[in-house]
Amino acid sequence: MRQGLTLHEAGRRQEAETIYRQVLAQRGDHAPAQHFLGLLMHQTGRSAEGLTLMERSLKSEPNNADFLNNLGTVQRDLGATQAAAASFRKAVAARPDSLAMRDNLGATEKLLGRFEAAEHAFRGTISRSPFHMRARLGLADTLQEAGRTDEAITALSEALAIRPKDADLLHLLGVALMEKGRIDEAAEKFRAALVVNPDRAVSWQLLSLVKLQRQPDVELKAMEALHGRVPAGSLERMQLSFGLGKAHDDLKDYNRAFDFFAEGNRIRRAGIAYDGEKTRADFAAIKSAFSKEFVEKHRLSGIEDDSPVFIVGMPRSGTTLVEQILASHPQVFGAGELTILRTVVAKAFPLNAKGGFPLGLAGVKDKAFADAGQDYLDMLRARYPGHRHITDKMPGNFLLIGFLHLMLPKAKIVHCARGAAATCLSIYKTHFRADGHLYGYDLEELADFHNLYSDMMAHWRVVLPGVVHDVRYEDFVADQEGQSRALIDWLGLPWNDQVLAFQHADRGVRTASAAQVRQPMYKGSVNLWRGYGDRLKPLLERLK
Repeated sequence: MRQGLTLHEAGRRQEAETIYRQVLAQRGDHAPAQHFLGLLMHQTGRSAEGLTLMERSLKSEPNNADFLNNLGTVQRDLGATQAAAASFRKAVAARPDSLAMRDNLGATEKLLGRFEAAEHAFRGTISRSPFHMRARLGLADTLQEAGRTDEAITALSEALAIRPKDADLLHLLGVALMEKGRIDEAAEKFRAALVVNPDRAVSWQLLSLVKLQRQPDVELKAMEALHGRVPAGSLERMQLSFGLGKAHDDLKDYNRAFDFFAEGNRIRRAGIAYDGEKTRADFAAIKSAFSKEFVEKHRLSGIEDDSPVFIVGMPRSGTTLVEQILASHPQVFGAGELTILRTVVAKAFPLNAKGGFPLGLAGVKDKAFADAGQDYLDMLRARYPGHRHITDKMPGNFLLIGFLHLMLPKAKIVHCARGAAATCLSIYKTHFRADGHLYGYDLEELADFHNLYSDMMAHWRVVLPGVVHDVRYEDFVADQEGQSRALIDWLGLPWNDQVLAFQHADRGVRTASAAQVRQPMYKGSVNLWRGYGDRLKPLLERLK
């Protein structure tokens, strides 16, 4: 058995599997052989059978901390996050001083949105080992996701007091300060990270976001020089391309800016799998499933809670701006981009349901929507207790408006719209940290997706008339106070002058607009796309 483990650790999996099976042939209930064979099977793409073996091993050794920790890792890999958290909790209970197991528990609780539990796990690790950086970083990230950005900044500052020349920590503190709106301090931290590591491409990229490039300077020359040195097609080249595109956009050198943006997008697009035809089919399936007849057939859930405010639309269409305006009101908490709605829909209406998803919803009972709505509220309140209204600003939730209204009929839905060319160019100029906008790195694919989005919103207006409140970015820029008053009135809230000074709102913003939303309304952004002229021809010809 020991030889099998040695071979397994060395990556010689086929030989290890042979030994594990030989052991089990002699003794079928040998728990370590069951467990590590199961782990190996998961690692080689046979997860279902492997998981069964790992669970069987724990019947023989239910308090084996290593077995529990490995099981939790596999469960988390397979998307069974609740079960993974339970396994990690048992592992920590069996071996309280294992820092790695505590880190796994904290990371999984954070993934579930159980921020207090995650914080408890990470602080428990730090109390045992103050120099354990993974826990300190996990704590800071948890606090940021919970909307406690000031505390996250404190946590990162404490970590930096231990490792003051750590470029990673300096960069992360810069990100937190940027999200909090402390732009000058953020720039200072990115520059400090670059003093430690001048070749840190991602710090150059984010410095370009928080810095207005007024004229060519030594920093721009240093970024261009590094861009020329790093390998073509590399992650660093992509990050620098987006950063240099932003800098030259500031300088109004639009041709050069577009060259850099195009390079960054080509590199990003080459590294992702995006299927435009599948996207088209998915949109068509949603429209078919949520027909006018389907909506009229089903009763609304009856849930009276009107606390959620959903902000939807294309990214870079003003969703962050609208949330910042609303979050400036004393009765509204801005929670940012939440994944709760998609989690609830996936749980209540499984992808493998009979007939497929979403077409298999034809026979779904009204109770399913009511249960999903209550699940959403429970998760929202657990994360953000004590607030009158809470915004959920996940732009892509425009696809789920049908679910949303049947689940939570009293919730407000704000749809942010912006001119198609301006929206698409703004997306093309952005390197998104997450993987949620895979259509955005090719001009023609971007135009196709925008056309599908426009068609989907037209569908909801027919199927659910009056449910969605449209807000147009250009109208806000032209008449900030009038549009703000109309929005606040539609939400049924009393007017408060604070919403007109949205750029000063004391909250964290974890989106690509974190720096821009700290600036007053800027009228020049409406027609900025025209400066790119013929370079946008593939996009403009394809947009409806």
